[in-house]
Amino acid sequence: MVITALKEGLEDLSRSRSDKTVNTARVTVIRNGQEQCIDSQFIVPGDLVVVSSNGDLPCDLVLLQSSSTDNKCRITTANLDGETNLKTIFAPSNYTLAMGGCIVCEAPTPDLYSFNGRLELKQESDANADADADAEALPLTLENLLLRGVRVRDTERIVGCAIYTGMHTKLQLNSRYTGNKSASSEQYINRFMVALILGMIVVVVILYMIERQQEAKVVPTMPHLGPVPNFNAFWQIFEDFLSFLLLFNYMVPISAYMNIELYRIAGAHFMQSDLQLYDEETDQPCQVNASNLNEELGQVNILFSDKTGTLTKNLMHFLKCYVAGRDYQLQGTQLYSPASDETFALDVLETQASQFFEALTICHTVELLPPGEGGSPEAALSEKSRLMSTGDVVGRYQASSPDEKALLEGCAHLGLVYEGCHSNQLRIRRHPTGEQLQYERLHVLEFSSERKRMSVIVRDGQGHIWLYSKGAESIIFPRCSHSPELARTDAQITAYARQGLRTLAVARRSLTEQAYASFMAQYRHANTQLTDRTNLIAECYETVEIELELLGATALEDALQDNVGETLVALRAAGLQIWVLTGDKVETAFNIGLACQHIPPGARVHYMVDVPQPTELLLRLSEIDAAIGRNASAQEALVIDGATVAALLTHSPKQFADVALKCRAVLCCRLSPLQKSEIVTLIKRRQRNHITAAIGDGANDVSMIQEAHIGIGISGREGKQAARCADYAIAKFEMLQRLLLVHGHYNSERLAFLVLFYCYKNIIITGCMALFQVYDLYSATNVYNSLFLWLFDIVYISFSFTILAISDKPYSEETLLRYPELYKRLSHNRQTSWGIFSMWILNGAIQCLIIFYFAYAVLNDDNVVYNVGQTAGFQTFGCMLITIIVIVGNLKLLLVARYLTYLNFAIILGSIGAFMLTTYLYNLLTSSELYLVYNLLLGSLPIWLYTIICSVSCLLPDFTMKVVKDMLRQPTPLDTQKREPSEGHKPKGASV
Repeated sequence: MVITALKEGLEDLSRSRSDKTVNTARVTVIRNGQEQCIDSQFIVPGDLVVVSSNGDLPCDLVLLQSSSTDNKCRITTANLDGETNLKTIFAPSNYTLAMGGCIVCEAPTPDLYSFNGRLELKQESDANADADADAEALPLTLENLLLRGVRVRDTERIVGCAIYTGMHTKLQLNSRYTGNKSASSEQYINRFMVALILGMIVVVVILYMIERQQEAKVVPTMPHLGPVPNFNAFWQIFEDFLSFLLLFNYMVPISAYMNIELYRIAGAHFMQSDLQLYDEETDQPCQVNASNLNEELGQVNILFSDKTGTLTKNLMHFLKCYVAGRDYQLQGTQLYSPASDETFALDVLETQASQFFEALTICHTVELLPPGEGGSPEAALSEKSRLMSTGDVVGRYQASSPDEKALLEGCAHLGLVYEGCHSNQLRIRRHPTGEQLQYERLHVLEFSSERKRMSVIVRDGQGHIWLYSKGAESIIFPRCSHSPELARTDAQITAYARQGLRTLAVARRSLTEQAYASFMAQYRHANTQLTDRTNLIAECYETVEIELELLGATALEDALQDNVGETLVALRAAGLQIWVLTGDKVETAFNIGLACQHIPPGARVHYMVDVPQPTELLLRLSEIDAAIGRNASAQEALVIDGATVAALLTHSPKQFADVALKCRAVLCCRLSPLQKSEIVTLIKRRQRNHITAAIGDGANDVSMIQEAHIGIGISGREGKQAARCADYAIAKFEMLQRLLLVHGHYNSERLAFLVLFYCYKNIIITGCMALFQVYDLYSATNVYNSLFLWLFDIVYISFSFTILAISDKPYSEETLLRYPELYKRLSHNRQTSWGIFSMWILNGAIQCLIIFYFAYAVLNDDNVVYNVGQTAGFQTFGCMLITIIVIVGNLKLLLVARYLTYLNFAIILGSIGAFMLTTYLYNLLTSSELYLVYNLLLGSLPIWLYTIICSVSCLLPDFTMKVVKDMLRQPTPLDTQKREPSEGHKPKGASV
């Protein structure tokens, strides 16, 4: 118990130190006009917080001032959503700290993608006015909000006003405390303990009742024993009953908990030392934060995974485009047309193609970082062929969306280079001519999950106003003027999607000065409203994004994590149902699901998108359920969006869970962190016998990771909050296969063997004690010397089988990875069923009968077994029993072990030798009850014959059953792999 407390205490201490590091981080605040340093836990709403470059935000802030000339700052949200690209946050327009003011905002909500507020300024109408002041309100939106957990980049210093702190930050509102986790193995361990306790009580009650009957009959006939006691006295009943309880407490393996903790410590060490779970690039080994869940890694039935940063690297590549009725592939600085097998330079293409690529360099929000200390940008741009290799311009692109950055990089390869935006003036240079294009950015219509598009209004060099728009084809096409090109582009986009590429449609329209002025007036009115601002702005955008001219479509590839497809296929073959829970949009997530084989090839996909009404939900669920029932052998996949998930969790969670669990793969899109956690909770409660695991890399995955039975964090170069809060942390998603299929399998099998063998060996030693009561007038006399009981659980047998349990391997590591189907055999702790437990107990009972009655037969008729002619005494009988128990218990390990090493064999022989040595030394003590008994025992030929015959008789049934079982078993491909010589080609340091 002390060892368990120490181990868990150290793990809790590690978590506490991690929490303390965050809570006591020093931050600079401005109070009463003075800067002062305080612990982050003491920040209160209204404090002006100062954050330097590369600093983490301690709370939710509204940006008020930045050291940059344009009064904005760049941040990375890798700790929130896994995205490593930079995003831009703006201070309110024309505002300075000296102006003061009051921030009015909505109450804290868990929605990371919305924020409404206003900054009320007080401007005095005359010098003496105090109470009567004219109030001017500046709108505050999501683009002014800095969330806790983000990191400031490339901005020397910012000042923000704290609005949400502590548990009211959006990040904390998306987290939930789930309490301490416990493994399902504790359930079967507790069940076995209860069964043994009940068995002990039954044995004690039976022996006590027999004892009372025998003493009442026999003791009065033996006056030399003294006065007859009052057998009905309470104290006599208590004393007799307690004496039996103390005698048979060895039947309950309480000390097994110590061995279990040793096994868990060893299992954690194996995982942390496994070189195949070590990432050299980031210097990240596997991290174990909750070793009490080691064996649970072998029981996972459902895996919940994040997408961005977990399944993908979030690195986009501009691969293909469709423009002017032709499909092009980007090949270096040229465009290749598969239809004509020709390559083209951008400057020789027709006008529509040039307009298409110009639109890509205009319609974005990418920022250009200041140049470094290397060569000047002009020098880098002088040679088109060296454009990407130097990276002086392209390498400084920073985008809130990796799609936009990839598109600009692709355009730069082709010779159309975006050179940045200063004072809303977009500069684009065309190579090789060096011609510079300039546009004035008038307004940006931001992307949102509801709009699924973004637009930019610009004025070109001739004074014409244009609106450029790009987004999902399902959104852009209905807003385009009717044209035959729509159908052809739609067909090509469908072809791109089948290749797992992310697609965007690009369009534009011209605006008159009057139309632009009308739009801006409507927008300014909507943007100052505190209530329903989002809908008002969306309605405003709808009035201008119409009658578009379709220019073309793009296709991008999101680079997947290494071996992610193979990992998902292997885990699916191992019997895991995989759910991908992502905040990404449906189209993107679906394409990635196809590319990484989360959605199996040929699977029948069922969609539930934008279905918020309860009646529609039930109808759609019924349709999907019926479709699955009609073809049970088909692979089914379910795709759901966030709005539908919210409605399902509210109105019909049970029906949703039942249908989803029948599908091979589930993809949930546009989810908030809290929704991820709620889905995990729903499945846990609906399938209580299923073990869930969740894996993610960002702070937005923490709730999901903590809610699942097993939380696995991916620790990379960026945010590590998921890894800190997880039970296990790995560096790459592909390592999950080895973590579950190898370490999970071994840990689950090892603990099962450890617990079952512990119960078995306790039955043997206490069974002989129970049988002896029949021949000692049920006097609760212990047949063993106290030395044997003391060392039995430490030296004689526990050490040998604990070491074997820690190192046993039912299959080689290579076999487990090659045949993931082996993982299914462990599901729901099948290796510790009541049937298997009963067989171990029955085996122990039979062997204790053989051991006891063989010894009884040797001493019953003629107990002159010593060479000196002396008769054997009581201590001799107990010594004979414990000798066979130690030998049989240790040799049985040779029959049940599946991976024996020379070390295991030496420890087994050493345990038997340790028993003989300690007993010999103890019997030399004149004060011991065993004085010279063991010397006489070792010199007795009948005792040696008894030892050999009895040991063989105990183990012969086990050996016979093993041989018969092997003979009757049909050979399978696994049998040829089960004993592969893994030592010859096993990677160094990979032993588990």
